[in-house]
Amino acid sequence: MEVRGPAGANRVSDETLGCIFAHLDSPGDRKAVSQVCRQWRRVDANTRKHVSIANCYSVAPAALSRRFPNLQSLKIKGKPRAFEYELLVPNWGGYARPWVAEVARGYAQRLQSLWLRRMHVTDADLTLLAQSCSESLQVLKLHKCSGFSTSGIHDITTYCRSLRVLYLEESAISPSERGGEWLHELALNNTTLEDLNFQYLHEFDDISITDLEGVVENCRSLRSLKVSEIDILDMRGVLSKAHNLREHGTGCCASIGDPLRAGGVDLPRTIIALSGLYELNEIGLPMVANLLPNLKKLDLKYTLLSAQGHVQILSHCVSLEELEVRNVLGDDGLIMVARTCRQLRRIRVDESDGEGFLSPLGMIPIAQNCTKLEFLVMYVVDINNATLRAFGENCPNMKDCRFVLLSTLGTVDDLPLDQGVRCLLKGCRKLTRFALYVRHGGLTDEGMGYIGEYGGNLKWILLGCAGETDQGLLRLAVGCQSLERLEMRDCPVTEAGLATAAVSMKNSLKYMWVQGYQATDAGGRLLARARPFWNVEICSGSSQLPGQLLAYCTLAGPRTDCPPEVDLLSEIAPARENWEL
Repeated sequence: MEVRGPAGANRVSDETLGCIFAHLDSPGDRKAVSQVCRQWRRVDANTRKHVSIANCYSVAPAALSRRFPNLQSLKIKGKPRAFEYELLVPNWGGYARPWVAEVARGYAQRLQSLWLRRMHVTDADLTLLAQSCSESLQVLKLHKCSGFSTSGIHDITTYCRSLRVLYLEESAISPSERGGEWLHELALNNTTLEDLNFQYLHEFDDISITDLEGVVENCRSLRSLKVSEIDILDMRGVLSKAHNLREHGTGCCASIGDPLRAGGVDLPRTIIALSGLYELNEIGLPMVANLLPNLKKLDLKYTLLSAQGHVQILSHCVSLEELEVRNVLGDDGLIMVARTCRQLRRIRVDESDGEGFLSPLGMIPIAQNCTKLEFLVMYVVDINNATLRAFGENCPNMKDCRFVLLSTLGTVDDLPLDQGVRCLLKGCRKLTRFALYVRHGGLTDEGMGYIGEYGGNLKWILLGCAGETDQGLLRLAVGCQSLERLEMRDCPVTEAGLATAAVSMKNSLKYMWVQGYQATDAGGRLLARARPFWNVEICSGSSQLPGQLLAYCTLAGPRTDCPPEVDLLSEIAPARENWEL
């Protein structure tokens, strides 16, 4: 429908624009159309159903409902990624309370989905959320959050009886006097659950198998069930009733083969994604054998398998698309993955506590055979330019690529990696996320320049021990005009260099975290003055951690919940309301 506007001009109606905008899923596309004119901005605001906030301090919670009054889904990230590695003070911030209060005020009985990541959530927050969104809330994800107990979860499962997803993975949840009552409420009152995840939780033992069986029996749409370290032999009754299960995170497998525990475990043949497998060893392999040819996702990080045990499992995974494992699998394991898993799209190989070594001997076959790779993380003891070149030449769909060279092991002969980085970025044109953690001398200013020259699509970069001078960082900044997040550790850059880089990327850069930079008496004020609406936080070094700097764009002004260990610089522009997402 067209509406006759001023001066006889034809204008598309709000209703028509709303139908068109409904097909725009990308936040970037939404942001672009909202900047065309006032009408398009208004229609975008009224029709936006989902907002994702990468930094809880980047905007004021009160602006949320004013800008987007009809939201149904909200995702918020709190603490920086560095918090996961204990690189920030424990009480850094990331409090969910202001956001939950805004949800209760502006979206009561309307918000359907809330995803909080790395945030401090209290039981009071969960109670408020449960009471204000009891009829509407269908999806609650608390990923790597802390501060709450099973009492808060109990209120969620008591009030919110239309939950489809309850996701608590890797959160630090304290026990309470209510114990496992939250699960009992879920078993009694919920019939819509599709995804229940309380995997990788510590001290989360008060789980009733009877209640878990009740959930599986009543929720016929349950497709994903991931549990904590429950004895897998106790799960036999649960699994026998889970006829439609597609994803399963198992309990502890240590009792398999125990002569005092009769019988085995039959995993549902419908499973195509398998994780957990706590303490699984070679004795337990028959339990998973029948599933392996059809598995799409497999996580072996918490098993006790030897390198040969990994090879034995992976030799049957012909349909695998996603693999997570620790580097105990070794080069032999990688070679088996390359030989068998030709459909692989994602692989993550983390560091292990025991013996485990990855080198070009195993990585190059991965690059040559797993040509559909889109995501790769490798913790390695040796790397060379040929390895990076192989991925650049064979993996054109790569979007996220990360290499971490373990600093204490082995001798690396083929450094610097400048030419390898050049070939990787030149070949992987879809790359938007790139991490390279090497040793000093592993990437020179020339290599930093190659990142700028060929990394025009990069949105996130993590560098460790990279570069030689500020000039290298500047060459990177001039070329990476799409970069939104920059993280650096132990790189030889100065505060002036960081400020210059921030100015060079002023149209895109939203976040910068730097640890181990060359601080000056200015104490971060050069960086604070470099950009408007730019919060800069300084945390002085200690015997355990070097000093660090965190800078981020914000429309909310300086935050008020900084801990004493963090110095929030005062050269900050006041808050503004013109919020663009």
